Amino acid sequence: MQAFSGIRVLDFTHVFAGPFATYQLAIMGAQVIKIESPHSADMMRDSGVDEAQNQLGLGSHYVCNNQGKSAICLNLDSEDGQRIARELILTADVLVENYSTGLSNYGLGAEQAMAINPALIYCEMSGFGSDNDFSGRPAYDAVIQAFSGMMSLNGEAGTEYLRVGPPLIDYGTGAQAAFAIACALFQRQHSGKGQLVQVNMLDAALMMMSPQVASAIQGGRTDERYGNVQTNRPGYSVFACSDDNIMVGAFSLAQHGKLFAALGIDNLIDIPTKFDKHWLAENGVALRDIMLTKFALQSASHWEIFLNDNDVPAARVRDLYDMLSKDQCRRSAHSQHQRYPDQTLSAPIAAFHFAENGPQLDKRCARHGEDSDRVLAELGYSEQQIHQFRKQGVI
Repeated sequence: MQAFSGIRVLDFTHVFAGPFATYQLAIMGAQVIKIESPHSADMMRDSGVDEAQNQLGLGSHYVCNNQGKSAICLNLDSEDGQRIARELILTADVLVENYSTGLSNYGLGAEQAMAINPALIYCEMSGFGSDNDFSGRPAYDAVIQAFSGMMSLNGEAGTEYLRVGPPLIDYGTGAQAAFAIACALFQRQHSGKGQLVQVNMLDAALMMMSPQVASAIQGGRTDERYGNVQTNRPGYSVFACSDDNIMVGAFSLAQHGKLFAALGIDNLIDIPTKFDKHWLAENGVALRDIMLTKFALQSASHWEIFLNDNDVPAARVRDLYDMLSKDQCRRSAHSQHQRYPDQTLSAPIAAFHFAENGPQLDKRCARHGEDSDRVLAELGYSEQQIHQFRKQGVI
């Protein structure tokens, strides 16, 4: 049995952070019911590289976080829609929402929902939290990257601040939320009571920058930006090879020693038997110049194998598609590379593996409102009532 088998999750989320959190519960066995407005679907449904799939509401940016979920429509502006939502809450273990203003305006806020179902785990996801001057502001990953200072850590000194390309904060927030919900469910086994869980993107961003946050607080300034070249740790940098670039990850003093020995640069610069971080920093520019000459003699693929064989972390800098099409498929079947049901497209499932009953995906992605009739029938509504709800725009 999977970890969340028998757990029902109501998913009132959209875009990336919330859907990723509930997706992680779904691939571990939870029954997730995605709830969207009949008039306004999740904006990611029409986002992806395949326009035909976008038109179906199954864009790749949506599908990657919403497979394995049922999908229903509810008009929360209507009394019937709110009543149906309350009936669903009675059947649920978890409710997750990331509305910028919450669900209280619909009579479905945490206090209201937990009055209906005291055992409910209610997870509020927001940009800035609910207890400060910024509460209620709309937020996207890029906005939080700017607000949190994450952009001030990317790129090189003297250049404009740089946004990280992938939506790391969205996914970091989603991972925090999934973990928090799992903790609350475990806690409920002992207490028998529900729990309000609050997760916000800004706090998640700060958690993801913990070392830099600690340095800024203690040092009274933001860390210097190094870009791809860190001269105080010259072996922890990108180097141009005869074809591509290679990222060398010699971070510790011991790894620098192994790197220097592997490259055979002892005869080109006087390297002390035991050097420290101050010597590395003082000689960083000279060491880098020497290593650049060495790396230019061979391909990045050659150096990747050679350095790893010498216990030095290193990797050729790969293009994403190049990696997925050539290298990812050579990895273990236990990796997160798994097929969409009924499609040839592959996508990440989870970043972990269980020996038994672990992450699994065996259900395709539902269209907008595809499961409305079935879910309402399970609640006891007749075909005639469901037809009337649709006619009135409730579903």
